[in-house]
Amino acid sequence: MKELMIKGAREHNLKNISVNIPKDRLTVITGVSGSGKSTLAFDTIYAEGQRRYVESLSSYARQFLGLMDKPDVDSIEGLSPAIAIEQKTTSKNPRSTVGTVTEIYDYYRLLFARIGTPYCPEHNLKIESQSPEKIADLVFTEFEGMVTVFAPIVRKKKGTYQQLIKDLNGEGFTRVRVNGDIYRTDEEIDLERYKMHDIDIVIDRIDVDDENERSRLVEACEKATAKSGGLVYVNGKPNSFRKDGKETKGLSQKVIRKNADLDDAGSSSKKKSGSDADVLIEVTYSSKMACPECGLSFEELQPRMFSFNSPFGACPECNGLGIKMEFDEDMLIPDKTLCLAEGAVAVYRNFLDGYRQQYLTAVAKHYKFSPMTPICELTEKQYNVLMYGSDEKIKFEMGANGGDVTYTSTNYWEGILPQCIRLYSQTESDYRRQELEKFMKVSKCQKCGGQRLNDKALSVKIDGRNIIDVTKMSVVESIEFFDTVPLTDKQQEIAALILKEIRARLNFLNQVGIGYLTLFRNAGTLSGGEAQRIRLATQIGSNLTGVLYVLDEPSIGLHQRDNQKLIDTLRHLRDLGNTLVVVEHDEDTIVSADYVIDMGPGAGVTGGHVVSAGTPEEIEKDPKSLTGLYLSGKESITLPATRRISDQFIRLSGCTENNLKNVTLEIPMGTLTVVSGVSGSGKSTLVYDTLYPALMKEVHKSKMEAGAYKSLDLDIPVDKVIVIDQDPIGKTPRSNPATYTKIFDRIRDIYSETKEAKVRGYAPGRFSFNVNGGRCEACQGDGLIKIEMNFLPDVYVECEECKGTRYNKETLEVKYNGKSIAEVLDMTVAEAQEHFKKVPFIHDKLDTLSRVGLDYIKLGQSSTTLSGGEAQRIKLTRELSKKATGRTVYLLDEPTTGLHFHDVKKLISVLNDLTDMGNTVIVIEHNLDVIKCADHIVDMGPEGGDAGGKIIATGTPEELVTNKKSHTAAYLKKTMDKSTYAESVAPAPKKKTVKAAKTEKETNTKTASVKIETPEKETVKKTGKAAVKK
Repeated sequence: MKELMIKGAREHNLKNISVNIPKDRLTVITGVSGSGKSTLAFDTIYAEGQRRYVESLSSYARQFLGLMDKPDVDSIEGLSPAIAIEQKTTSKNPRSTVGTVTEIYDYYRLLFARIGTPYCPEHNLKIESQSPEKIADLVFTEFEGMVTVFAPIVRKKKGTYQQLIKDLNGEGFTRVRVNGDIYRTDEEIDLERYKMHDIDIVIDRIDVDDENERSRLVEACEKATAKSGGLVYVNGKPNSFRKDGKETKGLSQKVIRKNADLDDAGSSSKKKSGSDADVLIEVTYSSKMACPECGLSFEELQPRMFSFNSPFGACPECNGLGIKMEFDEDMLIPDKTLCLAEGAVAVYRNFLDGYRQQYLTAVAKHYKFSPMTPICELTEKQYNVLMYGSDEKIKFEMGANGGDVTYTSTNYWEGILPQCIRLYSQTESDYRRQELEKFMKVSKCQKCGGQRLNDKALSVKIDGRNIIDVTKMSVVESIEFFDTVPLTDKQQEIAALILKEIRARLNFLNQVGIGYLTLFRNAGTLSGGEAQRIRLATQIGSNLTGVLYVLDEPSIGLHQRDNQKLIDTLRHLRDLGNTLVVVEHDEDTIVSADYVIDMGPGAGVTGGHVVSAGTPEEIEKDPKSLTGLYLSGKESITLPATRRISDQFIRLSGCTENNLKNVTLEIPMGTLTVVSGVSGSGKSTLVYDTLYPALMKEVHKSKMEAGAYKSLDLDIPVDKVIVIDQDPIGKTPRSNPATYTKIFDRIRDIYSETKEAKVRGYAPGRFSFNVNGGRCEACQGDGLIKIEMNFLPDVYVECEECKGTRYNKETLEVKYNGKSIAEVLDMTVAEAQEHFKKVPFIHDKLDTLSRVGLDYIKLGQSSTTLSGGEAQRIKLTRELSKKATGRTVYLLDEPTTGLHFHDVKKLISVLNDLTDMGNTVIVIEHNLDVIKCADHIVDMGPEGGDAGGKIIATGTPEELVTNKKSHTAAYLKKTMDKSTYAESVAPAPKKKTVKAAKTEKETNTKTASVKIETPEKETVKKTGKAAVKK
């Protein structure tokens, strides 16, 4: 069968559609937001494929695998095993990294265990196990002439050691070296008892120029290791080619210019002066994996030593997390102008008992300060006692509710900080732990420096780098490292297969456009698009064939420069013999597909139809296809006729978080600013990790941790900072657009004010399906009854009592304009607009929802069924409905996710509405249609990872396209060249001629000075084609 045939699909809003998808081809499903794309791809095709696979397993296995609901479809034929690659973030587990998720780190651990070289963490000396034969071979290679073999037996220890030396004499050893001098063991050696001494046994003197002496040297090394516990010191003249200072194969080497020789008489000789030619060296060898200086031993290297999730490898201080939660003094006492009596100790306000205040009063009395004294006026000693505890016993007089003294005790004051640490470690209450965590901050572990591993694991190196050094490289840098790392022939032989797997997996990651990521990066910080592309790279590595892959907008978060890499990857998967079904809005991906299915024509109840299907060329020619109209250029997003300018800025200077290179960000206030740049260039770090928390601290006095920066300056005050993301508008199925936009509160008020409700005494609460009274108690206001099925998915059936309306019979008898409360919740936004046309509050809010293209959603539609784009636009409408202050900063991260060209057009209109109210709107975006409509662009780069982190261009789109350093500029120019400017609809009052000022930008782009006609009381700067209005 050459096609995947779907017949009679009715899941969600699908209108009994039938469609054929060619197998072994790349098919893109596109259409406006809410038209049924994801329903067809994921909830129908993938769900059925997964369900059939799980049903083929035994009932025992099925109970461990979540069985998906059977989709509402007549039949699907030609279905292959299905794999879904969605946008969900890989893991919120703080232990998950890109390396662990991709499993590349497992190969890293194996590689370091097999060919890594351990060094002493303290002395940085190489630790290597060498047999006596190996030591003898090295000595013959590295020395010439006579060498002396020593066995160290005392190292930096006090004592006279007369008995030890006497015992050595009895064992047949005739000479020892004590503190550098040679003595006979049968002579009296006077050592000071309380001084540190070094004692070495002189094992033998051997001529290494004589090959016949090799066996004698091996025997000497065996004796030395036996007496010393594994160490051998060899002293002599280095081989001639070693005189240039090249490193020996021993564990350590020291140069001795005036060496003590052993004379024939056997007595200790005095040191004689020598020339540079007499330089001797002493090299340490070891038969054990131990440091020759401190004796730190290493067990045989195993992969588990390099796992931060194992006790064998994890840092003992942070348990492998790399971070620690610690109490912050400034959070425990945030306002030091307050006194103890005013509740200066914030942690005591929340949940600790009332006796704490009496303890503090006793401390104040003992150390002679008043509870009314501001904290900032305490002496250093008084503050330290309060915070860290007392070294004197204090008399505590305790009373119930501030009354008479009930008991007296004398004890030390524990201190606020130690007390909080103790309570946090001892409590078993989740509530108390959460309350205490409000006064804690996350900081880098001081023991491991945030590297997660213990000292031993971090001291194992390949080419001078430990395993964390390698994981902190970007994927691109790692590829170069493993291609060029110098290895011996033996290491190459051992590591050949491991390196092959590592190189292949790293190249897969680079192919899908995430070469800027490091394997050390926490998986929870990845965007949905990055997480999806990581999974995509893993699938490429699996080399499966005959599989149906279902993907959800893999181009999200990807710069146009990297788009072709992604498309090539999708084609590679297809060419392996797989079928790809991709939900996508990206023009490049649509045009590159073998087959396109355009869903629509509208969204929600007006969607669910296959409007057009065929090759991209056929779609482009179909007049019924909205996608085709945009692809052909018959529909387009126009450039704005004017651009806003401002001489008032938000200035964030000295940003150095992650890869930021001490950048200064300037955002013109009251404008629509887009932050663009290649993936990994530092956009999110600059805006969300630094600017957002910095603004929250400044405006809302938040305790959010901000990325490193020097200063934040606002030319005019800001009253609110709001992030509008694509997260669901509610966490439960009971949340819906009516409740989120506060319309439902007014609707309930209206129903409670009807004549019937007043007669019955119904208050607004009667019309809530969340509380007892008006809701149906059989289903508790859900409208559905859940029936659990063993080994089958749970079944939800309509509540027989209320027939799915959520309310009881009495509540439904109250009508407004002939409709019950349940019927209102079942209305679309468009229907509700007509129903409530005489209620301005409701009508205006519904009108705003309609303006952003959401007139098709139902008021009572569960928030969990809304797409990300729909949720975001509902949030935007709530902001548009608020009373404008003109001093709000809005931040949006890739708001075009999940949006069709037509939806993007509406989104831009909404963003302009927000900006026209005087607000500052900051958007991180790759979508060129949004970028070209911005008033101001901040472009970051030039590359991703360490090669990024700079602001390389700023200005209007017309200015940006002239910048040769910007990757964004080249693609933006192509888009702007195809775009037309919107016509100005402003009235034409009396005009005057003004001359636009020449501006100098960071990018050194030039703006021509021209004369233009402009309405009076407006200042306009002409830049390229678009006028810039202030």
